[in-house]
Amino acid sequence: MAARWSGPNEGAAAARRPVIHDDLEPLELDGFEDDDGFRDRAITGFAVAADAERVELIRCTVTTMRMTAARLRRLHLTDVRLVDCDLSQAVFEEASFDRVELVRCRLSEADLGGARLVDVRFVECQLDGAAFRLVEAARLEVEDSTAPGLDLYRARIPGARILDTDLTGADLSGADLARARLHGSRLVDLVGASALRGAGIDAEQVVDAGAAVLADLGITVTDRD
Repeated sequence: MAARWSGPNEGAAAARRPVIHDDLEPLELDGFEDDDGFRDRAITGFAVAADAERVELIRCTVTTMRMTAARLRRLHLTDVRLVDCDLSQAVFEEASFDRVELVRCRLSEADLGGARLVDVRFVECQLDGAAFRLVEAARLEVEDSTAPGLDLYRARIPGARILDTDLTGADLSGADLARARLHGSRLVDLVGASALRGAGIDAEQVVDAGAAVLADLGITVTDRD
């Protein structure tokens, strides 16, 4: 059963881990087709530039799979772990992720715009230039990742944990980051930094975050003369 969507005002708790059986049946895929659905499988394979709708994976692992430039509309993942996968430039329109963990995956310039994410973790992932515009998330975690230029325009991710992650140049314009924790993350040259209101940071991040907030407010620091 899919995790219940708990809404953007929740999210202070840690993300729940995927529930996956130990005895998964191996499956090697060569792309996806419309309405594909797989349960309790250990998936590998190749899906570069795949184009499909309504793909669903439940209680699966996906390992070393290349999905570069894939376009999977209404992708639904429930209790799924992706490890060492390449999702660069992939487009996931109207995606729904419930209890999903991505480990050491590459999502450079991937587009998750408008996705609903519940109990989702990105660990040691490459998220440079990824688009999370208008994402709605409950219990989102990003850890030890690189995400320069991450686009969080109007994303609703209250309570998110974005820890030890490079957010240089990230766009936070209009984002809801209430109660978010950004400890250890690089906060240089943020766009829309006033969205940090209500978030938590380390003392070591004050200078970078403060400079970004001042720039967002149009305040310049000049010599008195």
